[in-house]
Amino acid sequence: MIVSFYNEQFSGMQNNASLVVDNSSYSLIRRGVDLDELSCTCEAFTEEIQPTFLVVKNDRGNYVYGCLAGIPERTKENKTKITGTDLKTMLKSDVVLDFTKTWTSVNAFLQEVFNEWNSSVNQGSFICALVFEENVGSVPFEYLKPSAEKLGVYDAWEEVFAPYLKYYDLFMTAELDLVGKKVVFKIGKSRSVPVNIKLWEHGIYDYGKWIADVNEAQGAVLYGGKITYGTKWILTAQNAITTNTANRNIYPIKRKVVLKETEKSEEVETLKSEADQEALEILTESLFNEDLTLENFTADFYTRCNICPKRGAGLYKSLPVGELHYDATGLKKVQIGYRFTGIQFLF
Repeated sequence: MIVSFYNEQFSGMQNNASLVVDNSSYSLIRRGVDLDELSCTCEAFTEEIQPTFLVVKNDRGNYVYGCLAGIPERTKENKTKITGTDLKTMLKSDVVLDFTKTWTSVNAFLQEVFNEWNSSVNQGSFICALVFEENVGSVPFEYLKPSAEKLGVYDAWEEVFAPYLKYYDLFMTAELDLVGKKVVFKIGKSRSVPVNIKLWEHGIYDYGKWIADVNEAQGAVLYGGKITYGTKWILTAQNAITTNTANRNIYPIKRKVVLKETEKSEEVETLKSEADQEALEILTESLFNEDLTLENFTADFYTRCNICPKRGAGLYKSLPVGELHYDATGLKKVQIGYRFTGIQFLF
């Protein structure tokens, strides 16, 4: 494998600055609703450059992966350490959004957020495009939707794309179109290709339930010394969000309340709606909080992992693919579900 550096105009730097990768050092972790990680070590590179993009190619020179480039770093062993930053980090910037508007679908909403980011943040630095893959279709709004009754400043990735992708069972990848000289962000549909996984065939016999830090969330408004509560959102063991307490099956209850305050009675309902949506976004962070890692297993972000934990027990739940781990030879292992800190494992 080789890595090549490109500037902001998608032109190769220093004769394309192609470096041969030490295959044993190559590591790429791809994530559909979080940020990728890339690192490797190459032959010594002594020139001083500040590249914009980094492209990984196979031995035939074909594109494998593209990202934002870190500054090449010389090691004590006289080699060059290479790190890459996910192109999706470009979306981690503030945008001003008017949530008084209405949108016909989740697609239209995400497209408008992207257009605002492209105009106000990217500002023509690069040609960027957002593409919805064919399997996405038109995604209708459910519980999670824009609710504020005013203009506001939002982190495009952290507050819009990440929670909405996860809640609506979508994922995002990004790539460099070197011919078209542009960055392409692609949104696909998670869990669209079913694969049955019998855990005992992978040597997993002690699978239990992941209990998130938050499995219930609710908005509330304080006015005149009285608290008015909004919708109670509940996460189930099957990774569904419900408002029906009869469907609760995760214990102990771990509750989060988003409280807003006002001195005007006419603002109570609006603030309650905002608090409800913020509470739902918090609960969305706990969706698919699983940590199943399989080796010698082929999958991608489209895979619907139907989990069968024990013989004769049947389907327990279906999970998305959270991480794809690659080394220089290809896919090494698959991490099923989304992995976050602050969770407990209960047998």
